[in-house]
Amino acid sequence: MDFDLVIQGPLNSTSLEYVDKVSSQFNKVIISHWSENDISLLDVIKSKNVEIYDQKTPDLNDTVGVLKDSTFFYSISSTFLGLQKCTSEYVIKMRSDERYENFDILKEKVLEHKDRFVFGNIFAKPWSHSKYHIGDHIFGCNKELLLLGYNILYDLYYTRKLSVSDNTWCKQGGKADATAENILALSFLKAKNVDIGIWDSIDTFKNNFDIVDIQGLGDYIVTWVGGHKSWSKGKKPFVWPVKTMENF
Repeated sequence: MDFDLVIQGPLNSTSLEYVDKVSSQFNKVIISHWSENDISLLDVIKSKNVEIYDQKTPDLNDTVGVLKDSTFFYSISSTFLGLQKCTSEYVIKMRSDERYENFDILKEKVLEHKDRFVFGNIFAKPWSHSKYHIGDHIFGCNKELLLLGYNILYDLYYTRKLSVSDNTWCKQGGKADATAENILALSFLKAKNVDIGIWDSIDTFKNNFDIVDIQGLGDYIVTWVGGHKSWSKGKKPFVWPVKTMENF
């Protein structure tokens, strides 16, 4: 069971109240949140294999090359901190405003092809609509590859170790739209040193990514903050047309 779980984002009872129920499925559960959050929300956690880390909420005015009205860099920053605290070979990342009950099918997919990025199908879009539009709410991967990809994004947008001119790949590679989902996917290809000359091929996508339908993750709550909507297994299931790689 060489998996850690990273729960990233503002402290939220939706995920925190489920931590004790799922912690046995992981070596460690890493909670990465903002230091301004109400830490009393953490009182519900009793599991011994939970580690909690915080950082000050980033000032988007300090970022370069990322939209200031987007939450993308918040996700990058909190996920990157969480990944740095992981010690297992593989990691699953999820958002703090969501919850899932059983991670088995996601783990199985990761272990089936150990160098692929395996994502939940939440809002994933077909190749014909938008290349590399993966789901970024929940995903699993080899920790080192994922950490390298997030390090690239962090250095590009925040530390300035990479020049803004270096972001050509995330806007033009594979002719992908420059959405958060596309950029995250392409950062993974860059971390793997996949030749940019073949990014435009759907075969490259299929050889480096895989997908799971969240209906197989047991009880769940998923959210769309911008749309003020949420879905749950029992009350309002999340039904999405893209479920398998064949759907792409």
